[in-house]
Amino acid sequence: MAAEPSEPVVLYVTAAARSRAAGERALHSRGDLQALAVADADAAAERVADGVDCVVVEHDEEPPATDALAVLSAVRSVDPTVPVVVLERATGSSVAADAIGHDVTEYVRETDSTDALATVAGAAEEAASSYRAEQEVAMVNDIARTVYERVTDGFFALNADWEFTYLNAAAEDSLEVDREDVLGRNIWSAFPEAADHAFYDEYHRAMASQEPVTFREHFPPLGKTFEVRAFPAENGLSVHFRTVVDEDAPARDNHLLELTKVLSTDLSASLDRLRADLAAVEAARDGDENVDGDPVADAEQSVERMADLVARAEALARDPTGNYTGDE
Repeated sequence: MAAEPSEPVVLYVTAAARSRAAGERALHSRGDLQALAVADADAAAERVADGVDCVVVEHDEEPPATDALAVLSAVRSVDPTVPVVVLERATGSSVAADAIGHDVTEYVRETDSTDALATVAGAAEEAASSYRAEQEVAMVNDIARTVYERVTDGFFALNADWEFTYLNAAAEDSLEVDREDVLGRNIWSAFPEAADHAFYDEYHRAMASQEPVTFREHFPPLGKTFEVRAFPAENGLSVHFRTVVDEDAPARDNHLLELTKVLSTDLSASLDRLRADLAAVEAARDGDENVDGDPVADAEQSVERMADLVARAEALARDPTGNYTGDE
């Protein structure tokens, strides 16, 4: 595949060979354009399919006639967005209204007082440069979207009005939303509870200072803790984030702390009983006749009690909700 030329490509369309040559010369005079020329609508459509940055078409009812509207229709069937400049040669009628209906970019009418080709060349240069820039931005955005869809961290973009302009798939999963439901919406409307947490202050601080911010915050409505990096620009904010799995529920930490206290008390009591039982076993072995009951059996029960407490603790540690329902 041939490399794309560095200069924007402008296609000049007219049936008159002399006019094609004059049009190419006018475009070449701009210096920053690559000019091509074809004679009719079919050839124009074929060349547009290969890629151009602007089309200039003459409308001339004098033989060999060129129907600008037919060329416009053919071009638009191939590329609805490429800019088209129409030059209407002096005739008894005008196609201006119909050309506008075909989404013409610029319309120039030849008069005795103007250099029509110079005007057309200037309009074509401006339109082609703008179109090329837009295409390059779109290409970069497509690449960025492809990359962001493949990363595992969440990412979303906000404009200067705090409206979502993009979310990747990971952000949809983490935030538990469909992107179609939030794109174009204000973040503080889509997630009103976020305004009561660090997200609001930190995002506004980033935009005001135009400096990146990094923070970690728990979001109760989702029961998740997020580690966030926000990068500002004049026209919005780019936010990268991930869920912090081991800190996603402070309530669970409180529950485990309470359970630890209970288990500590039970284990301490069981250890005290085991020590007493072992002391009784030692006394019985030394011939003390005052030992009551069966100290070995009591010791075994204490050990089983401690083993049960350990099993309960392990099960609860595996249950992130704190809903362990094992036997007491």
